[in-house]
Parts: sequence; C-alpha cells; structure tokens
Amino acid sequence: MERVQSAPLSHSTGATMTLCARDEGAHRCVVASVALYWFSLGRSVKVVILAGTRPEVVKLAPVRASLISSGVQTVWISTEQQGSLNAQALGAFDIQPDLRLDAPSPERTLGGRFAQIMDRLDQAVGDISPDLVLVQGDTSTTAAGAMAAFARRVPVGHVEAGLRTFDLDQPFPEEGWRRVVGQLAELHFAPTEAAVRNLLRGGVSRRRIHLTGNTGIDAVRLSGARVKPAPLADGLRRVLVTVHRRENWGCALEQVLAALIQLRDRIPDIEIVFAAHANPSLRGRVDAALIGQDRIRIVEPLDYLGFLSNLKSATLVLSDSGGVQEEGPVLGVPVLVLRDATERAEAVEAGVAKLVGTQTDDVFSAAFRLLTNEPERMQMVRAVSPFGDGFAAGRIADIISHWAPSKPLGGAQIRAAV
Repeated sequence: MERVQSAPLSHSTGATMTLCARDEGAHRCVVASVALYWFSLGRSVKVVILAGTRPEVVKLAPVRASLISSGVQTVWISTEQQGSLNAQALGAFDIQPDLRLDAPSPERTLGGRFAQIMDRLDQAVGDISPDLVLVQGDTSTTAAGAMAAFARRVPVGHVEAGLRTFDLDQPFPEEGWRRVVGQLAELHFAPTEAAVRNLLRGGVSRRRIHLTGNTGIDAVRLSGARVKPAPLADGLRRVLVTVHRRENWGCALEQVLAALIQLRDRIPDIEIVFAAHANPSLRGRVDAALIGQDRIRIVEPLDYLGFLSNLKSATLVLSDSGGVQEEGPVLGVPVLVLRDATERAEAVEAGVAKLVGTQTDDVFSAAFRLLTNEPERMQMVRAVSPFGDGFAAGRIADIISHWAPSKPLGGAQIRAAV
C-alpha cells in the first residue's frame, strides 16, 4: 500500500509525520491526528483571502468576519481587478485590504490581465506563506489565485464551489475558471446539494466537499438593517435591469434593450431602472438606446447597498447576474434571467426565477406576463432562498479553524523547472 507524508506541522520547525495507508478511513484518522498535533503546538491557521471584484468582496466579507471571530489570522489581498466597484464593496463592509496589488492593465486582453494577476499573486503568496488561500466564485482573480497558490503548493479553499452549466461558452470565461479551481482546491465549500453533486461528478473526493450554503445570502442578511427600499418615482412600479455578461455584449444586448422599450410602450405604470455597468463598450450601447426615453432611467453603477435598496423596491428584476439570481428570491423579487443557461438552476426549480434568454420577443413576453398578471407574479414572490439560510460563513470558518494541511507546503518543487 502507498505511504505518504503529512504536511509540515509548523513552517518554522518543518516537523513531519509518516502517515498510514491512503484510504478514506485512514486518511480521516491521520488528518485528525495532524490537526491535533498542529493545535498542540499553538499553531493557528493563516488564511489569505483573495478578492478583486464586487461579488468577491460581498461574499467573502462575512467569511472574513467569521474567521476573525474564530481566532483565525486573515490577510486580505485585493487584486484591484474591478477598480471602483471593488472599492465600493470594500467600503460597504468597512474592509481595509492588508495588501493592494497593482491593478491589471485595461489595455491587456483577458488572458493578459489574467497573467498579470497571477504573477502578482505568486509573489504575494510567496512573501506571506499562508496555510490556506481562500478564493470565491469564478472570476479571473479566483482562477489566477488558485493557480498561484497551487504552484506554491499552498492549499486552496473555494467558496461557492461546484456551480456548473457544463457549457464553457455560458458563461465565458467563468465556467472555465470555476472548473479549473474545482480541480485544484483542497476545500470545496458548496452552496447547495446540486453543487455537491456537480463536484462529485467532476471527480472531487467527498471528504473535500462541505455543504455550507451561499455566503451571498449571509451578506444580504447582515446588510438588512442598513437597507431601506429606494423611493419609487411618481408611484410607478420599478423594473430593475442589469446586463454585463460577455456573451451579452453584442446583439444580445441590443435585443434586450429593444424589449425594454416595448415594455415601456405597452405598460404605462412602470419605470425601468437600468443599473449601468462600468464597461465603457456596454455603457455606450445602453446610452445610445435609452437616454432620453420616457420612464426609462439609467443610473450609474450602484454600490452594493444601493443596489439592494433598488432591488427591495422593485416589482421585477431582469438580469444576467449570478448574484441577482441569489439576492432577488431572498427579497421576494421575481427574477427573469437574461441568459440561455444558468449555473444557479435551484432558483428556477424553486419557481422564484425564470430563464428567458435575450431574444426581444422572449424577454418582452415573459416580463409583460408577470407585470400584467399579478397572481402569476405573486407565485414567484415567495421570499425564499434556495441558496441557504444566511449562516454559511460561520460554517466555513468553523471548518477552516479546525483544519490542518494534509500535505507538505512549499519546498523545492515550486522552483522554476526547465
């Protein structure tokens, strides 16, 4: 039978133990023994938290708070991937990053920006020598951080693990990024049973998977007292809209914009609020189609609390955002998903979201039906969350605070190879 070695129990001593045969029962026994020895040395876990976009900040802020409450040492690294939106979210949760990296160049391609982020994270992880690198979701920061940590032989924890469409084009590049992380992570924090099944389908060992719920629901719960419904304009019902996915940048966006104008023309008691995205190519198309239109208002990119405020007062939300598919049901707002596939099918299955795509006729008919048939709309207003109970962060912190590495960290293998 194969014999393996444990992780170094202390970076300073480099102490190791010889482990027993690698089978599921023996492995659990050994990891528990390693953890006990680790803690007997007074060794607490040092966790690097990586974030560079608003969704990452929103969903990792509750985890950071819970880790700190559990006595875990945290180091927050901001990759500055999303610039102002990232800064807005950090402010909303009163987080000052321990390390800010140089922002990736806006002049570079997707791959070029990814390479810049990974290179800077490689250096940062090497300097900090954490026991665990925690990433969230499916951004370039997520995948680059997981790869940088893996190349340094530092274990990776993945928050919101297991989301899949099984179509690399939808969404692009996020589906590819999360599949990469799914192969590299040591700890998989799955938000739902469906996510657990996806991970098992991908060959992830069951012992590495932890069903926790989605920390985005924690963020909504923790923000509740600070968020009041945004006032309505002249008593009009609010239809909130966001579009930002790469697959919707071209013709799909034009189709959605045409549907919005048709809705405005056919339903006299609604105001459409389009929450703009920072991407200049998107903003130009939206402005050209909607500026000057009666009862259609474009608002600057909203901070997290401002967005929740508008969502709370909305009658309906149309969005291609993953986060909105989670937040809408919690606040009792039906979601029409402007995509052909979603990795959050739980909301559709629960009846609180509908997948409508981006074709003008499909978007218009789905929205028109809900806005003119209140009983049908109310069937979707259930104020339920298929993504957890709002206490996922505490579960994640508990797992990490009782965890110890099960294999060597760093070592000669991380050096450049021919």
